[in-house]
Amino acid sequence: MNYVMQKEEELKQQIFPQTMKEDFADFWKSAVEDLRKKPLTVKKEKLSLPYDKSFSTYEITYNTHDDTEIHAYFSCPKKEAGEKLPCVAFFHGGSGYKHIWHDILATGVCCFAIDVRSQGGTSVDKAIYTSGDRMGGLMTCGVLDKNEFYMKNIYLDAVRAIDVIETLDEVDASRIVTFGGSQGGALSIVASALSGKVKKCYSCITSYCCLKQRSESGSGVFESTHAFLRVYPAHTDTVMDTLSYFDIVNMVSLLKVPVSFCLALADPICLPPYVYSAYHHVKGEKSIEMYPFVHHEVPNDYFLLAHKEFSEL
Repeated sequence: MNYVMQKEEELKQQIFPQTMKEDFADFWKSAVEDLRKKPLTVKKEKLSLPYDKSFSTYEITYNTHDDTEIHAYFSCPKKEAGEKLPCVAFFHGGSGYKHIWHDILATGVCCFAIDVRSQGGTSVDKAIYTSGDRMGGLMTCGVLDKNEFYMKNIYLDAVRAIDVIETLDEVDASRIVTFGGSQGGALSIVASALSGKVKKCYSCITSYCCLKQRSESGSGVFESTHAFLRVYPAHTDTVMDTLSYFDIVNMVSLLKVPVSFCLALADPICLPPYVYSAYHHVKGEKSIEMYPFVHHEVPNDYFLLAHKEFSEL
């Protein structure tokens, strides 16, 4: 048994159970239905960039369920008139921002990359939160109400991104895939599970898994959740109930398309047992690539694996 196989056998002994409530699927079905009742408004502005000989890039702005405007880059390689291309919906990691992904475009597909609200980019959150935000962390904003929680907003923004991509003249809507690392890996799963419009999901060093355990330890962005519960212990059960609706370990139960996981075995933030638990609970077609001694980063080998598949879409 080689090293990676041995590590996987160890992970199989550390699987965390799903924690979803009975109304989990109905909650998300209703949330997406409400989102799609809001008429979609998309603004598309051509940018002048040094890369125009190879691909065109547009600044996209679209509205979401609460009238927050999400900003994105949409890039499309040069193509034949009337030709429609596959598209990768790329979701960035925590506190990141949208990029023009030249390496993805080089595979011959389009790329759509959003700025997650209230993080490093230009998407400004218009939501009103009546609890938690005074603790200074995004993962406490509205945490006492699952319908108000910050994570519900960014999950629906990701679903809306797929709705936008579907409308773009350059894109073949039957060949949309999602890709992301860390927070982006979670949003990739969410967009694939809830939109009903994605062909395949790629999720790397997936964050937002095992949220109870992450809040207990205060790892990464859940340091603020840990601090909130230290100050307000009476809210513990309410917070844990809210988090269960956004845990990727539960969300994978709604996946109906193939998913490819990338697991970094030395990741100190998105711990391997958490990510592997999400992978374990996927019931459909799935695969996982494990990388020894890789920390919280997407390995180059996994980028190449995904890029090869993009080129064959």
